[in-house]
Amino acid sequence: MEDEIEWRESSVGIYSGGRTYPFTTPLDLLRFRPLSIRARLRMGLVTLLIQRRYRAAEPFEHVSARDWVTRTMGREVWEKVWGPLLRDKFGRYADDIAMAWLWSKLTVRRQIKGKEARRELLGYPRHSWETLFSRLRDRIEVAGGRVMIDRPAVRISAAPDGAGLDVLPGAPESFRRGHDPGSFEADDDAERYDGVIATVPSDTFLNLLDPALGNAFEGDYLERVRGGCYQTAICLLLELDRQFGRFYWTNIADLEMPFIGLIEHTNFVEPERYGGRRFLYVANYVEPEDPRLAMDADELFALYEPGLRRINPEFSRDWVLARWLHREAAAQPVITTGYVDRIPSLETGVPGLVLANTTQIYPEDRGTNYSVRLGDQAAAALEASLARVRTPIGTS
Repeated sequence: MEDEIEWRESSVGIYSGGRTYPFTTPLDLLRFRPLSIRARLRMGLVTLLIQRRYRAAEPFEHVSARDWVTRTMGREVWEKVWGPLLRDKFGRYADDIAMAWLWSKLTVRRQIKGKEARRELLGYPRHSWETLFSRLRDRIEVAGGRVMIDRPAVRISAAPDGAGLDVLPGAPESFRRGHDPGSFEADDDAERYDGVIATVPSDTFLNLLDPALGNAFEGDYLERVRGGCYQTAICLLLELDRQFGRFYWTNIADLEMPFIGLIEHTNFVEPERYGGRRFLYVANYVEPEDPRLAMDADELFALYEPGLRRINPEFSRDWVLARWLHREAAAQPVITTGYVDRIPSLETGVPGLVLANTTQIYPEDRGTNYSVRLGDQAAAALEASLARVRTPIGTS
């Protein structure tokens, strides 16, 4: 699919102090007026030091971003930039987020050399992600596999004869009932597999396990899985009749705003690609009990509208042609200090059973690149697990 990925220049802004500033290049930082000149210079120099000196996350794994930023960049930088951004994203966990997580954000997109390092380029599929999904399905089926859409698992259990794992499928439309497999209706009989890679959220994985299979785990593995927690994503997608702002991605560093980010997709991919239509994502991360999760699209838009108008005073609800609301309970893993010591391994200890989800993408947490990498690692883990099952005791 070499011709499917096109590299496009991104634009990033940050809303702070009542206005939106560009926030992509070092020059943008120097022009960021909410910080004093001294704080801007200090933040820039420390960021450059991180990018050039630290090639791994180990020095940052047991220190919080708050402590490290305050000590090295200064309290002003924490209070005006990173503090608001992390509180928006992680809520009550913000002060304990590991610096390793922030290190990955500051370095992973700055590994390009030469003139390209002065701008941010992002890869995007020319004909949408659906093209990739279709190609994956075709390759799997050509190799003799099956792709079963809308068939979520209800239960995983050990085969009665000890040879493999039984997976009980759910009836069509089961996924619309949420993440709890206990609410799904079973469809047909369980199917036998040599191995299973579970790519579901941690709580879903725990609920999938047959009680007898759950007792087969050794040590503290299941406690590690239970220890993972997530922030819930709420995404209100608006179709607009005109451009809202000038940036593709705007981070909101203002705790009084009711949302944390604006992603104007058609500032990244031209509206002509979509028949002239324009789209703006209004993003939020909240805790599972947040009352905003109970709102519908109209109620949430009413809550967000004053904030949208603060960013663009000309904005009017008349601009909105359509709106859609999406929620994802297991969207953002919460990576606190010492997280590296608590990550469950891909191999569960149960022969042929592998867990691979975003809580194990570390120190990153989400993203297509890292999911592809995790998929390779999960496949290798399953092969290793099955190889041990097939190797008689006493042989090598």
